[in-house]
Amino acid sequence: MFFGRKANGRGPGGDDEDMDVDGNDPFGSFTSFNLNGFPRDRHVGLGGQQRRKQDPAVHHELRVSLEEVFHGCTKRMKISRKRMNPDGRTMRTEDKILTIEIKRGWKEGTKITFPREGDESANTIPADIVFVIKDKPHMHFRREGSDIVYPVKVSLRQVRWGFCLADLGGPCCTTGHTVPVKSLDTTTHSKVFLHCRIIVKTSKL
Repeated sequence: MFFGRKANGRGPGGDDEDMDVDGNDPFGSFTSFNLNGFPRDRHVGLGGQQRRKQDPAVHHELRVSLEEVFHGCTKRMKISRKRMNPDGRTMRTEDKILTIEIKRGWKEGTKITFPREGDESANTIPADIVFVIKDKPHMHFRREGSDIVYPVKVSLRQVRWGFCLADLGGPCCTTGHTVPVKSLDTTTHSKVFLHCRIIVKTSKL
């Protein structure tokens, strides 16, 4: 029923969608917000006394790399869902592209909800489609809260005189164990990284 593909960058594409985002306080800066609110349950039956129940939300894992969440990116996810035909009895299968703008600093567990994009039926309201952000493993780094941890083995000479490493924003040099991230601007959503650090955890060779 579901498969996804991604496209990096911020160019337009796919259908514009109503989307709710539950940021779960990503990096201490984002809070929950709504883009183009969606109307709630519709009344059916005489006098509006009866309400159709909504199907349970359908959750999908959306895996992102540290580079993608560091710089921001666009994901385009293709879903297949059932839709009622005009005769009100038969069904058809329909594909749709859902576009997700991954903001810089979104934490693992952030939820992006597309209201009522699930299967249609005669007696229920379509389910919400929910994507949940999940970090991909990285070869060198891992996230710990608002910090990026980089375990590395160094010699005593490197500890004394300093050494260079490549962070997610490009190469930098350090003589200590905490590297402030300097390669970011401070406009709009980039502010979530003002307090981001790369913590270098060293051990002897």
